[in-house]
Amino acid sequence: MQYDRGVRLTALAAPLAALALIVGAQQVGASANAQRKQWPKDADEPYAPSATAAPLVSLGYREALADWLYVRALAYFGGDDGATSPGVQHLVGAIAALDPGFEEPMSWGALAMWSATMEVSQDDYRNILTLLEAAAVRFPQNYKLAQRAGEIYVMRMRSDDPAEQRAFKVKGTELLSRAVHLPGAPRSLGTYVAHLQTELGQRDKAIRDLRELVLYTSDANARAKLVAKLAKLTQVSSETLAYELDVERVRFETRWQAERPELSAAMFAVVGPPIRPWFDPADLSAPDVAFVEPIEPLPPLADDVGELPPPTAP
Repeated sequence: MQYDRGVRLTALAAPLAALALIVGAQQVGASANAQRKQWPKDADEPYAPSATAAPLVSLGYREALADWLYVRALAYFGGDDGATSPGVQHLVGAIAALDPGFEEPMSWGALAMWSATMEVSQDDYRNILTLLEAAAVRFPQNYKLAQRAGEIYVMRMRSDDPAEQRAFKVKGTELLSRAVHLPGAPRSLGTYVAHLQTELGQRDKAIRDLRELVLYTSDANARAKLVAKLAKLTQVSSETLAYELDVERVRFETRWQAERPELSAAMFAVVGPPIRPWFDPADLSAPDVAFVEPIEPLPPLADDVGELPPPTAP
């Protein structure tokens, strides 16, 4: 019996020693990591060539270097050390210089360059706006670029000069208004744009833009928000507006499909019908205001029903 006990103790000695080593290593590692977080960082920002030097550094492999820098930017932004706005800016700027047609890093960087986890200065915001506005020229259909730039102008740019502060707000509102009309943009953004336009004294423009957005907004929830905002601005009941806009919507879709079905609804609303290569001299005597077929008034409530009949196409 004494022999068996000794054998067992000998057999357990190695696992117990290994377990002790593992526990000790974990404690030492946790202590080392805690101390390491307190050390000053050798370099907060990753290396990125300047926009001028990037094509030379690539040695002709511009797209390959742009791809590598994008991977580097993703890893840097998602790392534990804490990315900085200038660090992401330099990487995005180098990518744009190397491969101007590479759209994905611009869409990603539109938000990554001024993430909520960063301390961003006014100079940083100016640099970000320069990158976003240049990218918007290359990718005019990318709503994220215009939206993010507009948000920076409205919410982040600061000035002690009231005139300059208003100019920031005007510029941002214009960019947001452009963004909401682009493909894929959330149409509910139009309510915020209308709010900004109203604050700037552009109430009539806000009403026109809202009516236009309602015409080609297919999402029911977004459309309901737009109609509610429009009703508040015009002081007209939502039911009456919904009826009128349903009639206008049918007319708009009919013109769109008849005149330029190859365009998106949003683009047709901006571009309009094709311009005729000729004109009738009789048109010169026509009134300046184009004739618009009036909309029949909202039908009264049906007896004993209490709800409106559905609108019919004219």
